[in-house]
Amino acid sequence: MKPVVVYCSQTGHTERYARWLAEELGCEAIPLSNRNTVRIDDFDTVIFGSWFHAASIPGSKWLKQQIAAHPDKRFVLFATGASPMPEQGGSAEEIEEAFRRTFPSSEYPDLPWFYLRGGFSMEKLGAVDRTLMKLFFKRTSKLAETDPKAAEADADMRAGFDGTDRTYLEPLLTHIRNLSA
Repeated sequence: MKPVVVYCSQTGHTERYARWLAEELGCEAIPLSNRNTVRIDDFDTVIFGSWFHAASIPGSKWLKQQIAAHPDKRFVLFATGASPMPEQGGSAEEIEEAFRRTFPSSEYPDLPWFYLRGGFSMEKLGAVDRTLMKLFFKRTSKLAETDPKAAEADADMRAGFDGTDRTYLEPLLTHIRNLSA
């Protein structure tokens, strides 16, 4: 198996997973900004990592183009987000819905995807995203007044956090290793 990891990261959490993944697989982790240096024909498996942003996955246009142009290659997707992992109280349905907004199962029925908890860092956001997050916090503070779960999530986001954990890669690594079996 000859894999490559291509990633898109804003605050470093997706990049961390991409680098850990590349280390485990003995391959390169290449930022999406360097995508022109990646010759998909040189690999049999392309693992693409990004993050959830406003109900979409940045870089998805590139991945869709590669899937269409290289039907003989294997593609795997992972995305990071602030939500807890499903086994820790995150909603598996909401996570799947988020993936399927960008990659509908009717169009991408065979695209395996994996969710990895990332983190949040207000100071690493661009000006537009910081402004949007301030508006988001105004809305969530009202929910937090009556919903303890919303209050906890609001507090975590406001404080910023790093929820990355190398063990979250295990299902993804198992899937990739089984591709070559």
